[in-house]
Amino acid sequence: MLMDTIEKCPENTWNNEHAYWHIVYHALYYTDLYFSQSPDKFIPWAKHRENYQYLGSVTRDNKPLIIESIYPKNEMLEYAESIFKKCEKSVNETNLEDKSGFDWLPMSKLGVHLYNLRHLQHHIGQLIAQLHQAGIRGVKWEKSG
Repeated sequence: MLMDTIEKCPENTWNNEHAYWHIVYHALYYTDLYFSQSPDKFIPWAKHRENYQYLGSVTRDNKPLIIESIYPKNEMLEYAESIFKKCEKSVNETNLEDKSGFDWLPMSKLGVHLYNLRHLQHHIGQLIAQLHQAGIRGVKWEKSG
């Protein structure tokens, strides 16, 4: 669904005042992070720019967030595809009863996967709302069966 919101986003919405592209990157970064075993074992995407994962005006250490350039849609689709390829492996090769590996998430690995889905869907909802404001409808809902 996230990939569909990227593809459907018109250029004038991609870098609007609501930072559509930035919400996309934030959602992708944290989805990728939570598929790793822990923050210290996480390898950021090769095109990651320091602190771009944070939304708002400050970083985690309360420094001003400086955005010098935006990520283009084609790079966000590339990043999304790389994460999609990790998904099944991450879920299937993880003991779902293990601790999360993230000190800010006191839950099991299964809980982290559910948390990850909830976080991703939250931001997909934000993006769909922006698309609706731009007059775009019909984002694909993924299902199985």
